[in-house]
Amino acid sequence: MSTPDIEAIYGRSRLRWLLLLALLIAAAVVAFLAYRLLFAGDGAAKVAFSTHRVATTTIRSTITASGVAEAAEETALSFGIPGRVSSIDVKLGDEVKAGQEIAHLESSDLENQLATAEANLASARIRLQQIQKGATDAEKAAAEKTAVSAQVALDTALNDQKELLDGPSDAELAAAEDKVKKAESALLVAQNDLRTLQEGPSDADLAAAESKVATAQSNLASAKSGEQSARAGVQSAEAALQSAAATYCDTDDHLSSVCKNFTIPLSGSRVADLNDSIGPDENPSPALTAAASALVKANSAYLSAIAARDEAEAAVDAAVAALQAAHDSLDALKAKPDPEDVAAAEAAVASAEKALEAAQLALDELRQGPTASAIASAQGAVDSARANLAAAVAARDELLAGPTREDVDLQVQQVRLAELAVERARKSLADAALAAPFDGTVGTVKIGVGDVVAAATPAITLLTPNAVRIKLTLGETDLPTVKVGQTGLIIFDAIQGVPYQITISKLGLAPEISQGVVTYIAEADLTRFDPNADVRPAPGMNGAAVVNTGEKTNVLAVPSRAIRRRGEDQIVEVVVDGKTETRVIQTGTGDATNTEITSGLKAGELVVLPGVPSSQEGAQQEEEIPGGIR
Repeated sequence: MSTPDIEAIYGRSRLRWLLLLALLIAAAVVAFLAYRLLFAGDGAAKVAFSTHRVATTTIRSTITASGVAEAAEETALSFGIPGRVSSIDVKLGDEVKAGQEIAHLESSDLENQLATAEANLASARIRLQQIQKGATDAEKAAAEKTAVSAQVALDTALNDQKELLDGPSDAELAAAEDKVKKAESALLVAQNDLRTLQEGPSDADLAAAESKVATAQSNLASAKSGEQSARAGVQSAEAALQSAAATYCDTDDHLSSVCKNFTIPLSGSRVADLNDSIGPDENPSPALTAAASALVKANSAYLSAIAARDEAEAAVDAAVAALQAAHDSLDALKAKPDPEDVAAAEAAVASAEKALEAAQLALDELRQGPTASAIASAQGAVDSARANLAAAVAARDELLAGPTREDVDLQVQQVRLAELAVERARKSLADAALAAPFDGTVGTVKIGVGDVVAAATPAITLLTPNAVRIKLTLGETDLPTVKVGQTGLIIFDAIQGVPYQITISKLGLAPEISQGVVTYIAEADLTRFDPNADVRPAPGMNGAAVVNTGEKTNVLAVPSRAIRRRGEDQIVEVVVDGKTETRVIQTGTGDATNTEITSGLKAGELVVLPGVPSSQEGAQQEEEIPGGIR
């Protein structure tokens, strides 16, 4: 590959102003020497000059451009969905691998959504299998039951409609009238109770209440007298039982189990033993039979006396309660009415009035017949029942007929929709994580744990500092000569003296205009770049570049400094037979040193170069033509 002149890069970077000064000085020197060479002195024989022999060479064209280093790959990563940052797994400067997850959003809701979507998909697939297999016996029976229920509902709606249109029966009218009468009676009772509370008891009510108290006192006295008699009866019966027991125990062949540890009253088993002991099979003596029978009867009499005493005691308790109730009633009559009782009575009157109003309204509606809204409602119920029946019958018939192609296709579509929902849920869950798209280094971290970020908001920047490309700024006159694949060199301001080879990889045709100056952007790749070197280009470094834009071989050329301009002509001084003559020439392309001659000169001729030779004055020296930029 050809190597551009390194000095050309220096002259167009940091030392441009020094070059301008040097050019001005060189121009002055050249003008002075040219004057001495061509116009000073008495003759050509005394003029000092050097010459150059015209020959063919290779001319390479170059352009210069400013450049800045960029990472070959740089991307600002962002989450695909909004959310709250739950973790950041890298820090500034960390190296990551392609596919490595470096940050996450809170994803519990997304995981639940995915689980729900997967469950819906499973359900849709099961439903598809069921449709393809057809209905089960249980499903057919359920469909038949639904159709029957719908028919019953329609029959009920039709009957209700007929009854509504036919009007009320005599029984319905009679029942409604009876409700009105009962409501009227209940209202009268409630009104009377309220009036009684408000007006207080009458003399007759007081007399009746006092009479009830007197009666209750008399009944209590009678009950207490009866209680005393009953208690005396118990004592008498107990004495008789003790006497009968003593007689029995003194009789021969008595049961020792009865007489030993004798207690009253006798238990049922003891009474049974006594009855058995005097049975026909035992052949008891007349005295034993009489004594045993008397003991059993005395025990029964004692038990009866106990029961009578208990009844008498209960009668006393009841009489005491009745007397207390009578006193309470009398006291209530004599006391002023309780405001709460009055309020309750008033509420009872209001409730009774509303009940009467409702009963009367129901009776009036029955007598007037159905209203238009009632007829419309009944018709709506019939229509709804007919629609339900039609739907139930259609569903049953469809179930019995088996699935149609349309049913299967529809459920297949449902399965596909469920699959898409799962895919969306999985994508949302994946979008909640940031993954490195390539091997690189973390350049910036713009988020923190707990931050709420929007979708597509730059979060983490990833770049490749070991893979650098150059962004070149081209002038509008340079753009036509630059092509993809051309090579050149760049020297960075921060790494002086170290040229790096570049190759044009992209050309941008969108112009950038600043203060009337039009520029274009090109990209170049660094070649032969060692990413492990101690000193190496880094993203952001500025530099000056020289790009080889063309090459001509075997062209006739002279050093550019031999050419002068006279008016609109370009001229050179040619040495012919030891004397100089001016010759008009035509030029072509050129480089930093030489210019192509298209007419006016031939190979081998000597052209005069400006300047004083380094050897003895008056001598003539030849310069070989340089080979251009290598």
